[in-house]
Amino acid sequence: MNDTNRVVNRLLLALVGIGCLLASGLAVLLLVSPAAREQWTSVSHSVVPALDAAFGRPLWPSTSLSLAAVGALAIAVVFVVLLAVLVLRAGRGSTSTVVTAAGDDGSTEVAADVASALLRDRLQSVPGVAGVDVSAYRVRREPALRLTVRCRRGASPRIVADAVEEAVGLLDTALGIRLPVFTQLIGGFRARLRPAVRIETSTGAARPS
Repeated sequence: MNDTNRVVNRLLLALVGIGCLLASGLAVLLLVSPAAREQWTSVSHSVVPALDAAFGRPLWPSTSLSLAAVGALAIAVVFVVLLAVLVLRAGRGSTSTVVTAAGDDGSTEVAADVASALLRDRLQSVPGVAGVDVSAYRVRREPALRLTVRCRRGASPRIVADAVEEAVGLLDTALGIRLPVFTQLIGGFRARLRPAVRIETSTGAARPS
C-alpha cells in the first residue's frame, strides 16, 4: 500500500533466498559426501592462491590497498545506498488527505481523519467488532484506505463484512467520491478460519472467500 518498488523488493528477496538455498545445499553436500569434501579442498587449494595473486596484490608499490579491498568497498557502498533508498521510500505512500476539491475560490481538502472517524463510528457498534484501524495511502497517485477490523472471538465474518460494506458505502456518499478500500478482518475464532477479506473498490462486496 505504498509506492515502494515491489519489483525491487521481490528481486532482492529472491536473490537472498536463492543464495541461502545454495549455501545450505553446499553445506549439506560437504557434510554427507566425503568425495565432495575432497573435491572442495582440492579446488580451494588451487583457487585461493590464484585469487590472491590476482586480487591481493597492492595497486601500486607504495600502498597496501589491493583490488580485492577496492571491490569489497564498492560492494559495501552499493549495498548501503540500496538500503538507504529502500528505507527512504518505505512509507512514502501514506497520506493525510483523501479528497481534494478545487473551486473558483480555492481548494477544499478532506483529511483522512474524517474518513477514519466516520468508519469507526459506524463499525464500533457492530456486534463482534472489537476495534477498527484506518490508514490512508496513495496508490498510483490516487487516495485509498486500508481498513483493519479486529473481531471478537465468535464473531461472524459475514455479519462484519456486511457492516463494512454498508459503512464504506455511507462513506462514499458522505465524501461524494468512491474511494478504493482494502479491508482485513482479523481476530475472533470464526474469523481466523477464513482468509483476509478484501474490498478492492468501495462498491465491491466484502465477502469471506
